[in-house]
Amino acid sequence: MSTLQLIRLRRPASHRALTLWIGVVLLGIVVVMAVASFVALPYDPADTTGGRLKAPSAAHWAGTDTLGRDIFTQLLIGARLALAVGVGSVLIAAIWGITLGLLIAYASRWLDDALTSLLDVAIAFPTLLLAMLIVIWHGASLESAILAIGLAGSAVIARLTRVVAKRVLGAYYVTAARTSGARGLQLVWWHVLPNVWTTLIVPLALQFGGAVIAEASLSYLGLGSPPPNASWGKLLQEAQATVLLQPTSAILPGVMIVITAIGINLLADGIRDVVDPTVREGSR
Repeated sequence: MSTLQLIRLRRPASHRALTLWIGVVLLGIVVVMAVASFVALPYDPADTTGGRLKAPSAAHWAGTDTLGRDIFTQLLIGARLALAVGVGSVLIAAIWGITLGLLIAYASRWLDDALTSLLDVAIAFPTLLLAMLIVIWHGASLESAILAIGLAGSAVIARLTRVVAKRVLGAYYVTAARTSGARGLQLVWWHVLPNVWTTLIVPLALQFGGAVIAEASLSYLGLGSPPPNASWGKLLQEAQATVLLQPTSAILPGVMIVITAIGINLLADGIRDVVDPTVREGSR
Protein backbone atom coordinates (compact mmCIF):
# COMPACT_ATOMS: atom_id res chain seq x y z
CA MET A 1 0.00 0.00 0.00
CA SER A 2 1.36 3.41 -0.99
CA THR A 3 1.96 6.33 1.38
CA LEU A 4 -0.85 8.28 -0.32
CA GLN A 5 -3.31 5.45 0.30
CA LEU A 6 -2.25 5.27 3.97
CA ILE A 7 -2.86 9.01 4.34
CA ARG A 8 -6.34 8.63 2.88
CA LEU A 9 -7.13 5.69 5.14
CA ARG A 10 -6.19 7.75 8.20
CA ARG A 11 -8.40 10.67 7.17
CA PRO A 12 -11.78 10.65 8.94
CA ALA A 13 -14.80 10.09 6.73
CA SER A 14 -16.06 13.57 7.61
CA HIS A 15 -12.87 15.12 6.22
CA ARG A 16 -13.23 13.18 2.98
CA ALA A 17 -16.84 14.32 2.66
CA LEU A 18 -15.76 17.90 3.34
CA THR A 19 -13.17 17.68 0.55
CA LEU A 20 -15.85 16.50 -1.86
CA TRP A 21 -18.32 19.24 -0.93
CA ILE A 22 -15.74 22.03 -1.07
CA GLY A 23 -14.90 20.88 -4.58
CA VAL A 24 -18.59 20.84 -5.49
CA VAL A 25 -19.11 24.37 -4.14
CA LEU A 26 -16.05 25.84 -5.90
CA LEU A 27 -16.88 24.21 -9.21
CA GLY A 28 -20.53 25.15 -8.69
CA ILE A 29 -19.53 28.83 -8.63
CA VAL A 30 -18.04 28.46 -12.10
CA VAL A 31 -21.09 26.55 -13.36
CA VAL A 32 -23.48 29.21 -12.04
CA MET A 33 -21.44 31.93 -13.73
CA ALA A 34 -21.41 29.99 -17.00
CA VAL A 35 -25.19 29.48 -16.88
CA ALA A 36 -25.69 33.15 -16.05
CA SER A 37 -23.70 34.10 -19.15
CA PHE A 38 -26.35 32.39 -21.30
CA VAL A 39 -29.29 33.88 -19.40
CA ALA A 40 -28.32 37.55 -19.17
CA LEU A 41 -25.05 39.44 -19.51
CA PRO A 42 -24.68 42.82 -17.76
CA TYR A 43 -23.21 44.34 -20.93
CA ASP A 44 -22.46 43.34 -24.48
CA PRO A 45 -18.97 41.76 -24.64
CA ALA A 46 -17.91 44.29 -27.29
CA ASP A 47 -19.34 47.32 -25.44
CA THR A 48 -16.49 49.77 -24.81
CA THR A 49 -18.55 52.68 -23.50
CA GLY A 50 -17.83 52.07 -19.82
CA GLY A 51 -14.69 54.18 -19.73
CA ARG A 52 -11.11 52.94 -19.51
CA LEU A 53 -9.79 51.31 -16.32
CA LYS A 54 -12.69 52.29 -14.09
CA ALA A 55 -12.67 50.99 -10.51
CA PRO A 56 -15.45 48.64 -9.31
CA SER A 57 -18.76 50.44 -8.89
CA ALA A 58 -22.51 49.86 -8.89
CA ALA A 59 -22.53 50.13 -12.68
CA HIS A 60 -19.50 47.88 -13.19
CA TRP A 61 -19.13 45.42 -10.32
CA ALA A 62 -15.56 44.45 -11.23
CA GLY A 63 -14.59 47.66 -13.01
CA THR A 64 -13.62 48.06 -16.65
CA ASP A 65 -10.56 47.05 -18.63
CA THR A 66 -8.20 49.06 -20.80
CA LEU A 67 -10.73 49.08 -23.67
CA GLY A 68 -13.65 50.14 -21.48
CA ARG A 69 -15.32 46.73 -21.42
CA ASP A 70 -17.11 45.47 -18.31
CA ILE A 71 -14.80 43.01 -16.54
CA PHE A 72 -17.60 41.09 -14.82
CA THR A 73 -19.17 40.40 -18.21
CA GLN A 74 -15.84 39.08 -19.45
CA LEU A 75 -15.51 36.85 -16.37
CA LEU A 76 -18.94 35.33 -17.01
CA ILE A 77 -18.01 34.59 -20.61
CA GLY A 78 -14.69 33.17 -19.41
CA ALA A 79 -16.56 30.74 -17.15
CA ARG A 80 -18.60 29.59 -20.14
CA LEU A 81 -15.48 29.05 -22.21
CA ALA A 82 -13.69 27.27 -19.34
CA LEU A 83 -16.49 24.73 -18.98
CA ALA A 84 -16.69 24.26 -22.74
CA VAL A 85 -12.95 23.57 -22.90
CA GLY A 86 -13.04 21.26 -19.88
CA VAL A 87 -16.02 19.19 -21.02
CA GLY A 88 -15.04 19.13 -24.69
CA SER A 89 -11.42 18.17 -24.17
CA VAL A 90 -12.31 15.50 -21.59
CA LEU A 91 -14.83 13.96 -23.99
CA ILE A 92 -12.24 13.87 -26.76
CA ALA A 93 -9.61 12.41 -24.43
CA ALA A 94 -12.07 9.80 -23.14
CA ILE A 95 -13.39 8.70 -26.53
CA TRP A 96 -10.06 8.62 -28.30
CA GLY A 97 -8.03 7.39 -25.33
CA ILE A 98 -10.37 4.57 -24.29
CA THR A 99 -10.81 3.38 -27.87
CA LEU A 100 -7.06 3.36 -28.49
CA GLY A 101 -6.35 1.72 -25.14
CA LEU A 102 -8.82 -1.09 -25.80
CA LEU A 103 -7.39 -1.71 -29.27
CA ILE A 104 -3.87 -1.93 -27.83
CA ALA A 105 -5.06 -4.32 -25.11
CA TYR A 106 -6.40 -6.67 -27.80
CA ALA A 107 -3.33 -6.28 -30.04
CA SER A 108 -0.59 -8.86 -30.49
CA ARG A 109 2.43 -8.72 -28.22
CA TRP A 110 4.78 -6.96 -30.65
CA LEU A 111 2.14 -4.42 -31.70
CA ASP A 112 1.24 -3.85 -28.05
CA ASP A 113 4.88 -3.10 -27.20
CA ALA A 114 5.28 -0.78 -30.19
CA LEU A 115 2.10 1.23 -29.56
CA THR A 116 2.73 1.41 -25.82
CA SER A 117 6.18 2.86 -26.51
CA LEU A 118 4.59 5.50 -28.75
CA LEU A 119 2.14 6.35 -25.96
CA ASP A 120 5.04 6.74 -23.54
CA VAL A 121 6.68 9.18 -25.95
CA ALA A 122 3.42 11.13 -26.31
CA ILE A 123 2.98 11.28 -22.52
CA ALA A 124 6.56 12.50 -22.07
CA PHE A 125 5.98 15.24 -24.66
CA PRO A 126 4.87 18.50 -22.93
CA THR A 127 1.09 18.77 -23.18
CA LEU A 128 1.08 22.53 -23.69
CA LEU A 129 3.71 22.36 -26.43
CA LEU A 130 1.79 19.64 -28.24
CA ALA A 131 -1.41 21.67 -27.93
CA MET A 132 0.40 24.75 -29.27
CA LEU A 133 1.58 22.83 -32.33
CA ILE A 134 -1.94 21.57 -33.06
CA VAL A 135 -3.48 25.01 -32.58
CA ILE A 136 -0.87 26.66 -34.82
CA TRP A 137 -1.52 24.04 -37.50
CA HIS A 138 -5.32 24.19 -37.21
CA GLY A 139 -5.66 27.93 -36.49
CA ALA A 140 -6.30 29.79 -33.24
CA SER A 141 -9.88 29.29 -32.05
CA LEU A 142 -11.82 27.78 -29.18
CA GLU A 143 -12.52 24.64 -31.21
CA SER A 144 -8.83 24.22 -32.01
CA ALA A 145 -7.92 24.61 -28.34
CA ILE A 146 -10.46 21.96 -27.29
CA LEU A 147 -9.26 19.55 -29.97
CA ALA A 148 -5.60 20.12 -29.16
CA ILE A 149 -5.97 19.75 -25.40
CA GLY A 150 -8.19 16.69 -25.78
CA LEU A 151 -5.79 14.91 -28.12
CA ALA A 152 -2.83 15.81 -25.92
CA GLY A 153 -4.53 14.30 -22.88
CA SER A 154 -5.76 11.16 -24.64
CA ALA A 155 -2.35 9.46 -24.40
CA VAL A 156 -2.58 9.20 -20.61
CA ILE A 157 -6.13 7.83 -20.82
CA ALA A 158 -5.10 5.31 -23.48
CA ARG A 159 -2.17 4.13 -21.34
CA LEU A 160 -4.36 3.65 -18.27
CA THR A 161 -7.10 1.96 -20.32
CA ARG A 162 -4.61 -0.47 -21.78
CA VAL A 163 -3.27 -1.44 -18.34
CA VAL A 164 -6.73 -1.94 -16.79
CA ALA A 165 -8.11 -3.75 -19.84
CA LYS A 166 -5.16 -6.14 -19.86
CA ARG A 167 -5.79 -6.96 -16.21
CA VAL A 168 -9.52 -7.44 -16.73
CA LEU A 169 -9.05 -9.63 -19.80
CA GLY A 170 -6.92 -11.98 -17.70
CA ALA A 171 -9.47 -12.24 -14.87
CA TYR A 172 -11.28 -15.51 -14.18
CA TYR A 173 -14.77 -14.10 -14.83
CA VAL A 174 -13.73 -12.94 -18.31
CA THR A 175 -12.38 -16.42 -19.02
CA ALA A 176 -15.72 -17.81 -17.85
CA ALA A 177 -17.58 -15.34 -20.10
CA ARG A 178 -15.48 -16.41 -23.07
CA THR A 179 -16.23 -20.03 -22.29
CA SER A 180 -19.93 -19.12 -22.31
CA GLY A 181 -19.56 -17.67 -25.80
CA ALA A 182 -19.04 -13.94 -25.13
CA ARG A 183 -16.88 -12.33 -27.80
CA GLY A 184 -15.76 -8.95 -29.13
CA LEU A 185 -17.98 -5.98 -28.33
CA GLN A 186 -20.14 -8.01 -25.95
CA LEU A 187 -17.10 -8.82 -23.84
CA VAL A 188 -15.89 -5.22 -23.91
CA TRP A 189 -19.29 -3.74 -23.08
CA TRP A 190 -20.25 -6.03 -20.20
CA HIS A 191 -16.89 -6.81 -18.61
CA VAL A 192 -14.09 -4.47 -19.67
CA LEU A 193 -15.69 -1.01 -19.81
CA PRO A 194 -17.38 -1.17 -16.35
CA ASN A 195 -13.98 -1.86 -14.78
CA VAL A 196 -12.16 0.70 -16.92
CA TRP A 197 -14.56 3.54 -16.05
CA THR A 198 -14.07 3.27 -12.30
CA THR A 199 -10.32 3.67 -12.79
CA LEU A 200 -10.58 6.55 -15.27
CA ILE A 201 -13.10 8.76 -13.44
CA VAL A 202 -10.45 10.53 -11.37
CA PRO A 203 -7.83 10.98 -14.16
CA LEU A 204 -10.53 12.42 -16.42
CA ALA A 205 -11.68 14.78 -13.68
CA LEU A 206 -8.10 15.95 -13.16
CA GLN A 207 -7.74 16.45 -16.91
CA PHE A 208 -10.70 18.84 -16.73
CA GLY A 209 -8.73 21.14 -14.44
CA GLY A 210 -5.60 20.71 -16.51
CA ALA A 211 -7.56 21.59 -19.66
CA VAL A 212 -8.78 24.87 -18.14
CA ILE A 213 -5.21 25.84 -17.21
CA ALA A 214 -3.88 24.76 -20.62
CA GLU A 215 -6.52 26.82 -22.45
CA ALA A 216 -5.74 29.83 -20.26
CA SER A 217 -2.08 29.41 -21.17
CA LEU A 218 -2.87 29.17 -24.88
CA SER A 219 -5.09 32.26 -24.68
CA TYR A 220 -2.38 34.13 -22.80
CA LEU A 221 -0.07 33.37 -25.71
CA GLY A 222 -2.70 34.52 -28.22
CA LEU A 223 -3.63 30.99 -29.39
CA GLY A 224 -7.04 30.67 -27.72
CA SER A 225 -10.54 32.01 -28.31
CA PRO A 226 -10.36 35.42 -30.07
CA PRO A 227 -12.02 38.60 -28.69
CA PRO A 228 -14.63 39.73 -27.82
CA ASN A 229 -15.35 36.32 -26.24
CA ALA A 230 -11.98 36.10 -24.53
CA SER A 231 -11.06 33.54 -21.90
CA TRP A 232 -9.55 34.21 -18.49
CA GLY A 233 -6.05 33.69 -19.89
CA LYS A 234 -6.62 36.38 -22.52
CA LEU A 235 -7.93 38.74 -19.84
CA LEU A 236 -4.73 38.20 -17.86
CA GLN A 237 -2.61 38.92 -20.91
CA GLU A 238 -4.50 42.13 -21.66
CA ALA A 239 -4.36 43.31 -18.03
CA GLN A 240 -0.64 42.80 -17.39
CA ALA A 241 0.30 46.26 -18.69
CA THR A 242 -2.24 48.06 -16.50
CA VAL A 243 -2.29 45.87 -13.40
CA LEU A 244 -1.20 48.74 -11.14
CA LEU A 245 -3.86 51.09 -12.52
CA GLN A 246 -6.72 48.57 -12.39
CA PRO A 247 -5.74 45.53 -10.24
CA THR A 248 -9.09 43.73 -10.50
CA SER A 249 -8.63 43.28 -14.25
CA ALA A 250 -5.74 40.92 -13.53
CA ILE A 251 -6.61 39.59 -10.06
CA LEU A 252 -10.13 38.37 -10.80
CA PRO A 253 -9.32 36.22 -13.88
CA GLY A 254 -6.44 34.68 -11.94
CA VAL A 255 -8.74 33.98 -8.98
CA MET A 256 -11.26 32.28 -11.27
CA ILE A 257 -8.57 30.03 -12.75
CA VAL A 258 -7.39 29.10 -9.25
CA ILE A 259 -10.96 28.43 -8.04
CA THR A 260 -11.64 26.17 -11.00
CA ALA A 261 -8.37 24.24 -10.66
CA ILE A 262 -8.68 23.77 -6.88
CA GLY A 263 -12.37 22.93 -7.15
CA ILE A 264 -11.91 20.19 -9.73
CA ASN A 265 -8.90 18.74 -7.88
CA LEU A 266 -10.81 18.58 -4.58
CA LEU A 267 -13.80 17.12 -6.39
CA ALA A 268 -11.58 14.49 -8.03
CA ASP A 269 -10.03 13.65 -4.66
CA GLY A 270 -13.51 13.28 -3.16
CA ILE A 271 -14.63 11.06 -6.04
CA ARG A 272 -11.52 8.93 -5.55
CA ASP A 273 -12.47 8.42 -1.91
CA VAL A 274 -15.93 7.28 -3.00
CA VAL A 275 -14.90 4.88 -5.77
CA ASP A 276 -11.69 3.53 -4.20
CA PRO A 277 -12.62 0.35 -2.27
CA THR A 278 -9.49 0.52 -0.09
CA VAL A 279 -10.60 3.91 1.25
CA ARG A 280 -14.15 2.74 1.87
CA GLU A 281 -12.95 -0.33 3.73
CA GLY A 282 -10.48 1.69 5.79
CA SER A 283 -13.17 4.09 6.97
CA ARG A 284 -15.26 1.30 8.53
